[in-house]
Amino acid sequence: MAMRSRVEFPTELWGDRVFTGEVKTKTVFPALVLQMLHVQPDSGYGLMQRIGTLGGVFPVNPNTIYPLLRRLEERGFIRGELDASTKRGTTLYHITAAGEERLEIIKTNLRPYLTNLIAAMQRLRREMYGETS
Repeated sequence: MAMRSRVEFPTELWGDRVFTGEVKTKTVFPALVLQMLHVQPDSGYGLMQRIGTLGGVFPVNPNTIYPLLRRLEERGFIRGELDASTKRGTTLYHITAAGEERLEIIKTNLRPYLTNLIAAMQRLRREMYGETS
């Protein structure tokens, strides 16, 4: 008789890791940053603060935000300008026309995925906790 191996489950909160790794950096995170810059220009630090208000679902730190901002700027989707009103020479990022076009494409492509993800999470919550809303 073969013995079954015991499955080990992580002890940390899984919800803290939903949007990490490649999913975060290649898809959702760039869309989030472009959307935030569409609403208003901001610094890297300001973006981290705004993302932090989203309930901790998108863990962000300088090692994730600044490389992403550089990539988006290299691709022409955003542009950074020194904000002369600050003493430290903060870079303020603005979305470009190319960034606006890219954001619309991302939003169109991401919508069905987000709709399915939300429905799946709602079903999972109902099944696990018996919640109806």
